[in-house]
Amino acid sequence: MKKIIITLLLTTSIIAYSQDDLPEGHEQFMMTHFNNIELASKMLAYDHVAWVSSDSILTLSKKELNTYGGQWFCYLDSVGIYHALYGAFDSTYTLTAHYLVDSTTFEVYRTFEPFDTVLAVQYSKAYNIALSRKKEFLGPEDKLRYNHFIFRTDTTVNVHFLPAFQPNGYMIYGAEQHYTLDANATTIIDTVEYFNEYRGYQATPNKEITIAYEDLDYNPLGAVFFLMYYEQYFKSILILTKNYVSTFINEKKNEGSWIHVVRTTPKEKKKRNKKDNP
Repeated sequence: MKKIIITLLLTTSIIAYSQDDLPEGHEQFMMTHFNNIELASKMLAYDHVAWVSSDSILTLSKKELNTYGGQWFCYLDSVGIYHALYGAFDSTYTLTAHYLVDSTTFEVYRTFEPFDTVLAVQYSKAYNIALSRKKEFLGPEDKLRYNHFIFRTDTTVNVHFLPAFQPNGYMIYGAEQHYTLDANATTIIDTVEYFNEYRGYQATPNKEITIAYEDLDYNPLGAVFFLMYYEQYFKSILILTKNYVSTFINEKKNEGSWIHVVRTTPKEKKKRNKKDNP
């Protein structure tokens, strides 16, 4: 049997071949993949804001740094400016530093203008509750460095944890935690927690690598983010799930295609060849 290739262009709809041979649940697979691309893209920007603004923290005075309690997050305002807040939380939010980051150039400016205090408290509460639950899930012995991402809607606050780029140069996959809290950030109302085992790679520009999630029938957010974030360090990255092998092909700057190849077993291949060629 010929491999089935679904090409998903970022600017067009799905182009599929041999539609009848697609695995059950294929539409849900693609819908989940689309949604995760959108969220991973927001996370990439969020992470970049963290990198450029955290450099500015090093320029603060010792007195200012003493007020920093580890509560960091950012949000995008209505005019396309990111606000990066660094501070501490203990029933109220104490600001250490407030930076504005241009969403196009990512230039950083410190500001002393008022910030969204309601959001700061909301995000701080959500982060603390989600972090506590994450520690319960992974156990006290887990010491891996994670990145966190916080977003909100009109009715929820969403906290995401993904393994960070480790100090030893390893890019880790195999675990992720996602928590949805109510608008008041007091209760977790939905949880997605995944852990198989920590696996990782160090940068190898000429190597094609595979990140395996064969126990899942969808591309998890962590896998999509891993590929989009770390593709520059490898020749290519393949995502292996229960029914598909997925990758991204760069065609030219800011354009490319997601490729999803349906996996077939040797037995299925032999059976179909016999049927096609009696």
